[in-house]
Formats: sequence, structure tokens, C-alpha cells
Amino acid sequence: MSAEQREIMLAVRPRHISRMTRRSILLLVCVAVMAGSLVYTHLFGPSAFERDFDQNIARFPLAASIARSDRNLRDVFLRETEEAFNGGGWPAANGALNMILAAEMEAYADDEHINAIDRAELAALLKLASNPLACKSYLLAGSQRGEFPEAAQEFANLGSAHGAAIENGFERKTNGVARAQASDAEIMAIETQLNLGPFAELTRQELGAQARYLDGNPDRMWSAAIKKQLNLLSGDTGGAAHASRIRRARKCKIDIVEVRAKLCREPGNGLSCS
Repeated sequence: MSAEQREIMLAVRPRHISRMTRRSILLLVCVAVMAGSLVYTHLFGPSAFERDFDQNIARFPLAASIARSDRNLRDVFLRETEEAFNGGGWPAANGALNMILAAEMEAYADDEHINAIDRAELAALLKLASNPLACKSYLLAGSQRGEFPEAAQEFANLGSAHGAAIENGFERKTNGVARAQASDAEIMAIETQLNLGPFAELTRQELGAQARYLDGNPDRMWSAAIKKQLNLLSGDTGGAAHASRIRRARKCKIDIVEVRAKLCREPGNGLSCS
């Protein structure tokens, strides 16, 4: 290559490289902006569940009203129901919401509303006598609309009692009523007393079934639950409500996704597993 040709090449190349560099930089910037937007949305922006949360919770008018009135509770509802939804869909999310409402609202309710829940729960447990596996499902996973059709009326009554207690608890909390608190030792003392009486003492087999949790014998879990509920309601109304309120206020981290998945593998469980 002659000196003249080299000079021409050197004169042309910078402009050519400059044009290519500008185009590449612009393309890289566009890609970076797009990727940055996607990463931000994934890591920091609202998820699809969060964007639709207010619309979805509107199916539960009382919970929706509480969420609108208390931003902190709304954040709790959102965080824990989304976690459950990601693992087990709407049945798990609804189950998580029910547990939050019990711990955050029912624990503030007055004696009358707490006792009404416990009486309605006893009626539902008695109605499930012919299907201990369904009873076990209810004890471990709670109930949702359409589940346990053999006790539809009893669960409708129980749902009404829960709703009234949640509404009462929210009102009392708003008015400054404190939630009952107890140490682990006090809670264990309540559970021990409920295992002993005064109506009936739980047998060793019933205690063993409770201790085995998801692997517990359904018949023994049902009979144990009946006895404990009767023991709870056998005392004076104030004492019964206090014990029940303490139990509801306790923060129990239950993996509702794992529980429902395990129970749904047992035929005749009574849950909505689809």
C-alpha cells in the first residue's frame, strides 16, 4: 500500500469509526435502559399481584375496609398473601388472609364475640363427626367458601361469627383497646389446662395425634379438638374468652402452602384443591 493510500485510509477511518461508535453507543444505551427498566420492575417495582391487590381483596369487603383504614395492616395483608399465592394460588392466599385477620383483629374482640366464635366452631366440629379427615383439614388449614359441604350451614354460621368478631375487634382497636398478650409459658399453661379438663381429659393417643400435626390420626385429632373446645367453653364466659383471645393473639408462622399441599394428597380432605 502506497503512502498516499495509507493517508486516505487514515483520513476516512476515524469518520467511519466515529459513525459506528455513535450508533453502537446509542444501541447499547437503549438496551441498557430497557434492561434497567425490566430489572427495576422485577426487583423494586410492584408485582402483578400487588398491582391487582386492591381489586382482589375487594372480594372480602371487611378485609378491604380494614386495609383502606390501616396502611400498615394493608402491607401485612399484601406481603403474606402474596407469599402464599406464589406457592399455592388463591386457596393458599385466602387461607393466609384468614389467619392474619384472626391474629390481628379477632384478638381485640370483646368476650361476647369471642365466645360466639368458639360456640360456632364447636357446632362445625360436631357436624364433621362422620368425616374426621375433613375435620383434620379444617383444624390445620381453616375453611373457605365451598369447602366442607356436609357442614355448609355450620360453616356459614362460623363465618358470620368470625366477621362480627373481626369488625368488633377492629373498632375496639381503633378506639385504643389493647390486645391481650401472654408469654410462651402462659400460653402453654392454657393449652395444658385445656388438655386436662374440666369437661374431659385428652387421652395419650389424642395428645400424640395433635403432636404429630400433619401426620396425626384424623379420628384422634377430631376427638381431641372436640374435648378441647368443650373444655374451653365449660368455664365462665369471661375466663373462656380470655383464654381464647390469648390463643388467637399468638403469632404462629404456619406454612399454609405446605399444609394445604400435604392435605390435598389425602382423598376425602374436603378442601378446594384444584
